[in-house]
Amino acid sequence: MPVTIKDIARIAGVNHSTVSRCLNDKPGVSDAVRAEIKKIAEDLGFEFNANARGLNTSKTNTIGIIMDEDYQTANLHFFTNAFLRHIRQRLEKEDLDTITTFPRNNVTDKDNIRKLVKRRRVDGLIILCSGITRETVDFLRDRSVPFVFSHKIPSKKLGQVNAVYCDHYRGGYLATDQLIKRGCKNILCLVREDSRDEFFQRTRGYEAALKDGGLPLVPEYIVPGGYSLNCGRETVKRLEPLLGSIDGIFAHTDILALGVMKELKKRGIRIPEDIALIGYDDIELCTYVEPELSSVRQPTRDISLETCDRLLRLMAGEGLLERTVLPPQLVIRESC
Repeated sequence: MPVTIKDIARIAGVNHSTVSRCLNDKPGVSDAVRAEIKKIAEDLGFEFNANARGLNTSKTNTIGIIMDEDYQTANLHFFTNAFLRHIRQRLEKEDLDTITTFPRNNVTDKDNIRKLVKRRRVDGLIILCSGITRETVDFLRDRSVPFVFSHKIPSKKLGQVNAVYCDHYRGGYLATDQLIKRGCKNILCLVREDSRDEFFQRTRGYEAALKDGGLPLVPEYIVPGGYSLNCGRETVKRLEPLLGSIDGIFAHTDILALGVMKELKKRGIRIPEDIALIGYDDIELCTYVEPELSSVRQPTRDISLETCDRLLRLMAGEGLLERTVLPPQLVIRESC
C-alpha cells in the first residue's frame, strides 16, 4: 500500500496537518521538525502529489510578477533584470514558480492582472510598476489576493498597501551633496520626464542638498532629459547655453548620464575636470565607460528579498500593511 501523510504523522508523533505544512514548506513549523518529517517521508518513499495538492488547497504555487510597460527601455531593462534575478532566486527556494506579464494586453487592452486572478493562475502578486489603478487594487483586496508593490512607489491614492522601495529623496540628496563637497557651485539636475514619485523625490533631494549647502536653487538648472542613450545628443543641445557656467550634473538615471557623458566628451569637455557627473541606479555599464560613472546604488537585493518575504508572510495569513523604505548608497568613481 502507498505511504500516506497519516502514516508519516504516526511515525513522527505529530498530527497530519503538521506533516502537510512541512511537505508544503509552509511556515509555523520549526526547521528541526520540518527536516525530521521530510527525512521520514523520503525513507518511506513517500511521493507528494503536487496535482492533488493544487486541487485540495486551490493553490497554484505560482507568483505573478507585473512589469512596467516601458520595461524594454534601456535603463529599466538593465536595472529591472537585477530585481528579477533576485526575486526568482528567493521564490525558487520556496519551490514557487513565476509568471511575468504587464498590466494590460497591448492588443486587446484587457487587464492582465484581473485575468490572472480570475483564472486562478497565481497565489500572489509582486507589482514592479506604478501605473496600477485604485480599481485594480480594490479588486485584489476583494479577491483576497496577496500583493506587494516593489521598487516603484505606489500612489497614495491607492490607500494603505504593502510596498518596498528605495529612499529616492535620500539618493538625490547624496548625489548632490557629493558634488557640493567636490567644490561644484553650479549643479545641474537632469530629470527624467516622468510623473512618477520616485523621480520627483530625487529632484526634491537635489533641492534640499543645495539649500543645506548654501547654494541657490536655479530653476533653469532643472532640465528634462530623455529615456535612452540616444537621447544624449538632444539633451546636450538643450544644455548648450549653460555649458559655460555649470560644473556639476546630477542625472536621474545612469542611462541619461552616460548619454550626456558621451556628447560632452565629443565637445571636448573633460569629466570630471570641467564638469563632474553622477548618475542613478548603478547599472553594470557604469564601470564599462571612461571615466567610470559615479552613481547612486539602490539596494536591489535587499528590496527584492524583503518583497518576497513580505509576500510569503501575506500568503501565510499575516495581516500586514506597511511601506518599507530602504536607504541607497553613493558609489564614487572617476566621474566625480
